[in-house]
Amino acid sequence: MKQFVILIALLCPLLSASAKELDRKQVDRIAGDTRTRWDVPGLAIAIVQNGKITHTVGYGIREAGTDASVDADTLFGIGSTTKAFTTTALAMLASDGKLSWDDPVRKHLPYFRLNDPCADAAVTFRDIVSHRTGLTRHDWLWDNSPWTREEVIRRMGEVSPSKPFRTTYQYQNIMFIAAGEAVAQVSGKSWEQFVLERIVEPLGMKRTKLVTRDAYAVANHAIGHHYDSETAVRVRQFQYFEDENVAPTGAINSSANDMARWLLFQLNEGSIDGRPLISPAALLETRIPHTPIRLEGPVRESNPVTNLQAYGLGWIVQDYRGELLVSHSGALNGYRASVAMLPSTKSGVVILSNLGRSTAVTALRNTLLDALLGRRDRDWHALFLQLEEKGNEREKKQKAETASKRKNGTKPTLEPAAYAGTYRAPGYGDATIALADGRLTLRWSKLAVPLEHWHYDTYVAASKNDDLDEMLVFRFDENGDVAAFKLFETEFARKRPTAEN
Repeated sequence: MKQFVILIALLCPLLSASAKELDRKQVDRIAGDTRTRWDVPGLAIAIVQNGKITHTVGYGIREAGTDASVDADTLFGIGSTTKAFTTTALAMLASDGKLSWDDPVRKHLPYFRLNDPCADAAVTFRDIVSHRTGLTRHDWLWDNSPWTREEVIRRMGEVSPSKPFRTTYQYQNIMFIAAGEAVAQVSGKSWEQFVLERIVEPLGMKRTKLVTRDAYAVANHAIGHHYDSETAVRVRQFQYFEDENVAPTGAINSSANDMARWLLFQLNEGSIDGRPLISPAALLETRIPHTPIRLEGPVRESNPVTNLQAYGLGWIVQDYRGELLVSHSGALNGYRASVAMLPSTKSGVVILSNLGRSTAVTALRNTLLDALLGRRDRDWHALFLQLEEKGNEREKKQKAETASKRKNGTKPTLEPAAYAGTYRAPGYGDATIALADGRLTLRWSKLAVPLEHWHYDTYVAASKNDDLDEMLVFRFDENGDVAAFKLFETEFARKRPTAEN
């Protein structure tokens, strides 16, 4: 009995934990400091404190060069914080008894495949939404590509893994596209319709749009901006592109007012305004650590008050100053977002930004979390500005090292026409090296990029509009003929004419 009483005494502080109440002036000051130090055009912030929405507010402008102001209803792209909507949809279907996290993915998505036979036989929903399939990103397969979700998923199934199955955390967007398509198969509705009917509408998220095209039809939406550290051009408008195929992994657009409702639903363990939308156990399953994230290098540097970090199911789970922190960030097309919860205090923050500087959002998130915890012992903006500069210097050094290894005055082994032809890679399909006016051009997916000779048989494929800057290296066979080229860490083998052709 004595031991039991001691245990209760130890638990009581945790059970009665509460967040420090933030007033509007404090939030305004923190937001203003962030905008000044990071040159952010616009911000929207939502804060829940002790189970109540206390702040939903906008700052700055929706688009550089205009006076259109941000408010709590302004739509921003929320990027990969969309992933938790998809895993919540899966959790709802699990709660309904229509699937299990440990079901083979192919049980509900018949065309789903992985290239590795062992992984293909064993892969479950739990695996694909905790980033442990052994596959690296291969984002070029979905990023502004011409293919449908099913085509992207099928293509990913042809790509070889880079790590053994279930051994390593490797962030992978296409697996979440597959999760979204599984929601559609199991529910009999599209991912968009299911999320709208089961999550967005019941939560009263009246302005939220599930694809960017619909958000751009709304007058009060922010424009994403690009930050270029090399040219010191801090704000350049991002070009819009169709992102429907990537919707389940990163295409939701929402506002501070709407995301406050999402945060409240999560902190109330699946209920909103006293109405349960999912069982608490089913929702909390998404926050169980599944895949360890190694705290080393830049990850370690950006998490100085964290000891352990892991990926759950659409959430990052870690300790933060002795508290449990459940969070996720988002980054797509000049938008940055962060959703963070301190479940023990039923408190959290949402940050939406229209400038592509992820560290700015993280610095603001940590500053607000510290304010909720009553901590003032660290300048997060100073730390993350320093880390950004360190990253920029590291990138410059890598480019300088690459340039120093360039052999000037060299020529390709063969005449340009010898490199022209069609090449194929698993998952990526056909790519063409075309020759016109003595110059080679890469054509693949929607890309049409001129190749600049680097040295020997190495070329540079670079296009600012496509955010592409890659080395393309040709390889020869034993006869001295061009056999393949390597791009996107993938080898494209040359297609030889057949006798029938």
